Amino acid sequence: MIGLVAVGVLFLLSSLAIGTSLRDGERTTTVQRVAVPRVDGSTLDDASRAIGDLGLLVAVEYQPNEGVPEGVVFAQRPVAGSKLEIGTEVTLVVSDGPAGLKVPEVEGLQGGEAAKQLQANGFAPVIVPTHDEVVRPGEVLRTEPAAGTRAPPGATIDVLVSAGPAPHVVPDITGQEVAQGFPALGRAGVGLGAVSTVAADGRPPGVVVSTDPPGGTSVPRDQPVAVVVTESTPVTSVPSVTGLLQATATKALASSGLVVSIRTQSVPFDDSRGGRVIAQSIPAGTPYVSGVPIQLTVAVAAAPPTTTTVPQDSTTTVP
Repeated sequence: MIGLVAVGVLFLLSSLAIGTSLRDGERTTTVQRVAVPRVDGSTLDDASRAIGDLGLLVAVEYQPNEGVPEGVVFAQRPVAGSKLEIGTEVTLVVSDGPAGLKVPEVEGLQGGEAAKQLQANGFAPVIVPTHDEVVRPGEVLRTEPAAGTRAPPGATIDVLVSAGPAPHVVPDITGQEVAQGFPALGRAGVGLGAVSTVAADGRPPGVVVSTDPPGGTSVPRDQPVAVVVTESTPVTSVPSVTGLLQATATKALASSGLVVSIRTQSVPFDDSRGGRVIAQSIPAGTPYVSGVPIQLTVAVAAAPPTTTTVPQDSTTTVP
């Protein structure tokens, strides 16, 4: 009996050695396996060659690594020594260089303060003045690369700082009637300044003779532009409606032959100017001809803040 067992074991070992085994009376071929070599510390090319020469497939996964040079393997899956079937995939984790430092959030800070913060974080900030219609001059708009992204130590970070609104070009309205010329100034982002008149000298009344600054000049947004027009008969001055209720101001201007448009501006909920005119696009006393458009800015009070009353706990004193 013992002899039969020994023969059986010997037969089984022999079958494994030659790559075959018996199962349910059938002859099957065993799967060949190879040991995974250790390749961490090798370049990707060398590691791929070593894995491929064993009949294994190679997958590559790149990850940042501060201590391993770019292009060098620093991990592998499965680990070295694992026995795999030929054709199995081995993943090599390869360094794609330092992960870098995180760019801090500096939006809204003053440019100088933002530069100091970036320097303290290991970057080289460069202030880039950038025109913006909303953000106050001197405040940071954003950084490039953006906050939250990573950049190598010492990397240049562009700090875009508001330089205020971009300059606007005074349109050339010489020779135009005021009904067309004055609105053109507003569309160009400049204001209407003092309006003076000169003798018509054979020209029709209400025509623009010149502007100061002249057309084509770059000026800050809303800068008033003085205009000289030919005399009209009769010459009427724009009334002052600042402080009046919107309905009252509109009626007064409309009866004077002006074409009224309204824009609103939010004010605090307790501001007494709510519903009243706080600015007019053509200054009071400016001569004009009938049909000239004028824009009124009307204050609109914000909604009052909501408050929540928390009831107090009642206490009872027992004598």
